[in-house]
Amino acid sequence: MARSTIQEKLSGKTPAKLAQILALVGAIAEFGRMNNAPLTPQEIDENSWRARYVAATASNSRARREGVSTAEAPDVMSAWDPEPLRQAGMEDLVDLISQSKGAPPHTWLPHVASEMFQAQMSCQGLMEWMAERTPHDIVQCIAALDQIFPLPAGGDSSGWGSGYSPGNAATITPLITHTARRQGPKSAPVVVVALRRANVGAYVETFLANLATWHLAPNLHLAVSRLRSAELGIDAGSMLKYVGSRRKNVRVMEVVWHFDKVKDTTARDLILTGMAQASVERFMIAAAEVGGEEMRRALISAIPYSSRKEYAEALKSEGLKEMADQIHIPVYADEPPF
Repeated sequence: MARSTIQEKLSGKTPAKLAQILALVGAIAEFGRMNNAPLTPQEIDENSWRARYVAATASNSRARREGVSTAEAPDVMSAWDPEPLRQAGMEDLVDLISQSKGAPPHTWLPHVASEMFQAQMSCQGLMEWMAERTPHDIVQCIAALDQIFPLPAGGDSSGWGSGYSPGNAATITPLITHTARRQGPKSAPVVVVALRRANVGAYVETFLANLATWHLAPNLHLAVSRLRSAELGIDAGSMLKYVGSRRKNVRVMEVVWHFDKVKDTTARDLILTGMAQASVERFMIAAAEVGGEEMRRALISAIPYSSRKEYAEALKSEGLKEMADQIHIPVYADEPPF
């Protein structure tokens, strides 16, 4: 923070965010330690500062700013049973949740999730409750959780690659999964844009992949329409390719035929592209069912250039020699004669 910002926060001229409060507390604690005047553990305990922040913001929450009383605001205690916390002796978290009625979820849920993860408790129920909130509330929570459980360095931004973080997988992944399932088709453009504006755009691909693998064809059609209407055609294309590359093998062609029936050939061919680029197995599923020269050309043109010989041989082995002959197999001048 700039010095002027720090002064505004310390003087109360402008309200401080939780992250800023914790940063200031940490800086003051470090200053005291370096000058042989350490503060007590109670004075710098993050849990107590989080609880104070929640109590201070509850009466001035977003719900009240929009003209909704805190009594009408979403109450986690009525939707998500905190009994597991009581059974585990985590009464401090139960108290924190009970004080949070009307407060934005991102001010308290990440701390609760962090403590539950540390105790090796499942966060699925809590994340499922969170996925029922508004898209902006959900994205704020994802951004706050990402501060605690960031994506692993060098990991795949789609969330499906080799990079793996247990904390991220236990909290953010189920939240995005439930969000895609419960609100995905209608709210797809809102979620995608909100993630990028909150500087957590790395999770967009995870969201799109979950949309592609969960919903039936009519819902995917709606998601594509909403994304395109919001000038997010590239994201619509990515989602369609995920349909081809990650949806269950037996549930892909039903989506292909849906878009073919409504004459959205662009969407249809993007799914076929995803199938061809994913693996020989998925390519062969499409090859056995596609109809018409146009669909065959779209499928063949998407074959990875370096794998064309392999795909042609797979077609011949299944008796699809005519289609195999349409594949142009590259000949390399420097290829050895053995």
